[in-house]
Amino acid sequence: MIRSASTLLRNRRLVLAVLLAGLVPAFAATHLVVSQYKEQRLQLAAEWSDRGTRDLAARPQAAAIDFQTALSYGPDRVMDRLHLAQALAAARRPAEAQAELLTLWTETPGDGEVNLELARVAATSGNLPDAVRYYHAAIDGAWSTGARAARREARLELARLLLAGGQRLAAQSELIALIDDLPPDAKAMTEVGGLLADAGADNRALTLLHSALALDPANATAARLAGRIAYRSGDYHDARTLLTSAQAHGSLDPETAMMLSVSNRVPALDPSARGLGTRARVQRVLAALAVAGSRLAQCQMRAPADDQAAMRLNDLGMRLEVARTRTRTALERDPDLTDDVMSLAFAIEALPASQCGDPSTDDRALQLIAEQRQPATQ
Repeated sequence: MIRSASTLLRNRRLVLAVLLAGLVPAFAATHLVVSQYKEQRLQLAAEWSDRGTRDLAARPQAAAIDFQTALSYGPDRVMDRLHLAQALAAARRPAEAQAELLTLWTETPGDGEVNLELARVAATSGNLPDAVRYYHAAIDGAWSTGARAARREARLELARLLLAGGQRLAAQSELIALIDDLPPDAKAMTEVGGLLADAGADNRALTLLHSALALDPANATAARLAGRIAYRSGDYHDARTLLTSAQAHGSLDPETAMMLSVSNRVPALDPSARGLGTRARVQRVLAALAVAGSRLAQCQMRAPADDQAAMRLNDLGMRLEVARTRTRTALERDPDLTDDVMSLAFAIEALPASQCGDPSTDDRALQLIAEQRQPATQ
């Protein structure tokens, strides 16, 4: 009886051992199959992700499908979710892009890259308040790599958006905050300097552009931008120097070339320039009178005979004939006469382009000289 029970127990142990011996390989095989399946899915996710990255720039619609497929194999791949949103935005599907991004934002509201993409979608959709809010969140947010450069680029994008929206003062604030964060790089300084000029901060722009030129004297863009600012401010000496340098290191657009030409002529025609003797002053007065005379003749040729404006032109013509009778000696002896002649020249140059046609370089120079004198005469 006892032997029978002992035999039964041994048999059970033997059966259990056999079962365990069979289960272990089965579990191992199952684990191997599951691991291979997971690995295969991850591999497929990576392949579709790589394909999406290649398609993103030129084929955003295809890239969106690629990243959606990648996520079907690897739903936890956060970067693929972000790239899917970027592809949807590039494919002009902003609502879908925003939905993807808001899901990511809910999980990581302080992520700089997610906030930047949300800002771009809002900007594309014309939602300026949301765009500004998300841009600021991107600037203050966390970045996995290259945080300083990424924040700087986000602030630049925001400044451009504000300028495009006509918010120049807000753009100035962003750009001023950016100045101290710029690297010692002439190209970056030039870009921000140009934006500052567009925002109306000419003095700050000029300082930054001169810093760029100190780093790279051959920087034609910085010289051109700085020269245009000097021209607008009435500093024609600096304008001439800067624009000449810009021309030497690259071509000038027609408007800037005109500024250079006028900057060369203003000092040559201005009779009130410092250090001029009486004879030199009178010589410039007579030169200004000749320029104005040519301008008046151009106006008279274009004016209808019975037009009221023609009467004004005839009056100016008679005054011009009188002024031409003034001898050089008389002008040298009587400063009041030279002032009268210049007032007549300025009056002629004030005639509108719609009436007289485009002004010449010397006409533009005289117009600027008149503008410089205007505050003193008011």
